[in-house]
Amino acid sequence: MAQPVKTAARAAESKLHNKQKEQQVETAGMMRWLLTYADMITLMLALFIILFAMSTISRVKVQAFAKSVSGGFNNVWSINQPPNGGSNGQQSFGANANVPTLQRELQRYVQKNQLQHQVQIRVERHNLVVTLLSDQSFYNSGSARIRPQTLKILDTVAGFLKKTANLIRVEGNTDNVPIHTLRYPSNWELSTARAVNVVRYLVEQDGIEPTRIAAAGYGKFHPRVSNATAAGRQENRRVDIVILNKSDIPQPTAQTDRVVRAAKKPAPRPSVKPTGKS
Repeated sequence: MAQPVKTAARAAESKLHNKQKEQQVETAGMMRWLLTYADMITLMLALFIILFAMSTISRVKVQAFAKSVSGGFNNVWSINQPPNGGSNGQQSFGANANVPTLQRELQRYVQKNQLQHQVQIRVERHNLVVTLLSDQSFYNSGSARIRPQTLKILDTVAGFLKKTANLIRVEGNTDNVPIHTLRYPSNWELSTARAVNVVRYLVEQDGIEPTRIAAAGYGKFHPRVSNATAAGRQENRRVDIVILNKSDIPQPTAQTDRVVRAAKKPAPRPSVKPTGKS
């Protein structure tokens, strides 16, 4: 009688042991799954933290690189939104783009628009100078009125100027023929009037920001060629559009607002016609 009882007890104990063992195996398997899941979540979290850190460092590095380039070339080159808020797909140049870059881009622009014989590009004193050429000159002798047949050239060049952010100086020039009229007492006044008329046209007709542009008159003292011939004098009656390098940009003055307001007003028409020529 005792033997069957012992056998039954052993069987029950063995069954209980096997059940406990199965539970331990099941629990161990579940723990392994949880550990794997936790490891995966931890790795994903670490990955996103690294990606975020890399993106932050990259911005800092880019800013540091831009500053170093700016210090070496006195300029900053970047691709931003057009200065006037344009969104027509045209590339625009960052504030005060460097002159070599502008020169390359302008040469491409000139070739694309077939202006090789109407526009001459050169670098003077670290500034980019655009001379507008025309078979019949931009002005009649003794006049500051832009000849209508040359306005198309001016409009095309303005398309490039609008994509830059550099300041612009328009320089008027005359030949060496003296002039002495009520409107133009000398070639100084005539050359300045020629530059002002170009500035006014670029602002009013082509949409150049008036705070970016200024006029200067050099009279007869900056000839391109000799004034000994009629063809030479015709070539010297011209305007140069100077795209200023950052180092040559003047600081704003208290008169800036008054100049801008004056530039937006229509020019008065004089009642006296010039009698001299230049």
